[in-house]
Amino acid sequence: MSGSPLQKLFTLFLVLALHSHAFAQAIKISIPDLDSLSGYIQMKYGLDQELFNGFQYYKRYVQYKGDPFFPEDSFYEGSLSYKGLQYDHVRLKYDCYSQNLILEYTDYNKIYDQLLLQNMYIESFWLEAYHFQKLSLIGEEPMIYQILNSGPITCYVHWKTNLTSISYNFQYTHEFSVPIGEFFIKYSGQIKPIVNKNSFISLFPESLHQEIKKYFRQQRFSFRAADLIEIQKLLIFTNKLEATLSKL
Repeated sequence: MSGSPLQKLFTLFLVLALHSHAFAQAIKISIPDLDSLSGYIQMKYGLDQELFNGFQYYKRYVQYKGDPFFPEDSFYEGSLSYKGLQYDHVRLKYDCYSQNLILEYTDYNKIYDQLLLQNMYIESFWLEAYHFQKLSLIGEEPMIYQILNSGPITCYVHWKTNLTSISYNFQYTHEFSVPIGEFFIKYSGQIKPIVNKNSFISLFPESLHQEIKKYFRQQRFSFRAADLIEIQKLLIFTNKLEATLSKL
């Protein structure tokens, strides 16, 4: 190396500075950025990021009256079985029009964010006391059903909403109906769709028919208008009725 001692010192300092910069860059690349969402997920969940492989959710129904969510447009504390893994204490919202599940979480900066989970990986979930499972009941493609149990009788409800165009309102172009349930009853190893009171009665032995009809009359029951509380009461009544008559 030729040159004055001062030039040699400057050159040495420059080489060391470049080396230090390259070393710092290598460290920066290997360490996740903890200010980013990916850094937060890695810090909180490690390398297992199956839950966070969905898509960013955004509100698509801006000019639509009503909402497509069951039971309402709100996030619920619950649990989720997703791609073979169980997640507890997660916040979920169920869109029964598109049959999608939305996950709400906070990122590393404590900012709320929402993900649209991939439907194909959803196995079951809870929205507080509401229990849902993806099933194929009568040979169709797997769908999401709410499950109501009472003894040997199980009711499966597939929720959906209808969407219609409207012209009477300048603010909205479409309107969602209230959630509509399609009912299936499992009893004595059989699963049948329930469209009216007669289809429900036909599931059970003739010895129960008169008492079930009497219940329908007294309660003014209708499957089209029934809410979840009324469905659960019907299941409890039928289960007790069967248990009582089976002892005679």
